[in-house]
Amino acid sequence: MDAGVAAILGSTVGVAGTTVAAVVAAWSTRWQVRSQAHFDHHRWRREVRQAAYSTLISEAVAAEEGFQKAWSALGDGGHAPNLDEAMEQVRVAENLVRAARRAASTVAVEGPAAVVEAADTLMTALGAALSDLYFWHADRLREIETDTWKDRHATHVLAARARLKEFSGAAREALDDETHLSVN
Repeated sequence: MDAGVAAILGSTVGVAGTTVAAVVAAWSTRWQVRSQAHFDHHRWRREVRQAAYSTLISEAVAAEEGFQKAWSALGDGGHAPNLDEAMEQVRVAENLVRAARRAASTVAVEGPAAVVEAADTLMTALGAALSDLYFWHADRLREIETDTWKDRHATHVLAARARLKEFSGAAREALDDETHLSVN
């Protein structure tokens, strides 16, 4: 083989090798960018969901604290309550439940079905406890025995606590599942 042909063959192989290397590098870079974008998107979605879940938990706890203040204002039967103050506390509790309901609407958009169901049952329990406060207050106004509403309210608050625990577990499980998915 003469030197000219060898040089042409060598440069052809060099150009082909460089072209293949450039194509592989471009494909690899594209794959890395897409993988990173996919990972970043999953991380962002997880952060949004975590914020939505945390907000609902905080608002539900605040509503429960509002229930406690309304309970105290309505009295435990040992003293005559100031019913205007009691109604104000019931309304505060209602506003706290509304805030929880708004947080639950964000969970409804962001969360998977199991978390959304848990949020719905939590909101049902909070709504029942709030309703009891209004009936309890109405019976106090009419000077009717209020133990039934007081007992129902206590039962519904305990149910709301249980539903909050279930929601927290469902949210944690969903977030853990997302972590495993984004790592793979």
